[in-house]
Amino acid sequence: MNRIIPIMPCQSIKEQAAFYEALGFTTLHMSTRPNPYLSIGSGELEIHFYGSKKTIPAENPTMCYVKVDDVERIYEEFTSNLKKNIGKIPRSGYPRISKLKELTNDQRFIVTDISGNTLYVGTPYGERPDSVFWRSLESAKYAKHFEVLYDLTYSKEDYRTAQNMLDKFFPPITDTFDACTLDWAKVLLVTLDLHKLSSQTIHKSVNDKLQQLLKTNGPLTPEWNKIKQKYEDILKGE
Repeated sequence: MNRIIPIMPCQSIKEQAAFYEALGFTTLHMSTRPNPYLSIGSGELEIHFYGSKKTIPAENPTMCYVKVDDVERIYEEFTSNLKKNIGKIPRSGYPRISKLKELTNDQRFIVTDISGNTLYVGTPYGERPDSVFWRSLESAKYAKHFEVLYDLTYSKEDYRTAQNMLDKFFPPITDTFDACTLDWAKVLLVTLDLHKLSSQTIHKSVNDKLQQLLKTNGPLTPEWNKIKQKYEDILKGE
């Protein structure tokens, strides 16, 4: 067995083809009757869809993990194509594409198409020593809670539960966060991003505190340069 091709449901063959073409895929085959069917491809990747009027995007559990060699390159291609072809990068609703995420075992982003099918596109870290930089804290007091907060925000995209977790275990806006400043900056970054993802606005107090930390502590080291770049990406909506 050399290849597996996922076959997923979709509401409209033509609309499905249009979305994937906007991402940069090529339509390989499309038939609308008597049995609606679509196949699209990009490089070695091929995905098929069958027409199903019963498909409800919000209730569609279909998903597929797509392992790629360079997820950052694929992410840049997809987002650039979306900007060019539809004029924006949709972050909510159907379709949508997430930001690039640093998780436990891989770096990934999520594509949810117009029919609610979910593609997890990722590159495993292997033995890279910096693989969990964004998801980990030095502080033993906060580390476990932060891992859960990070995964709720970026892997599960459960913003309500993530906000409850944040309110319960972290005091990120005050001066009572008894951990190193780099840990504090990571928590503030997630807090800022979570607020923007859920409300589409910038949290002023968190933003001010991050600016102060960056002014006081960096960018002097590679770690603080990462913090600075991540902060700028959040403000730009990348």
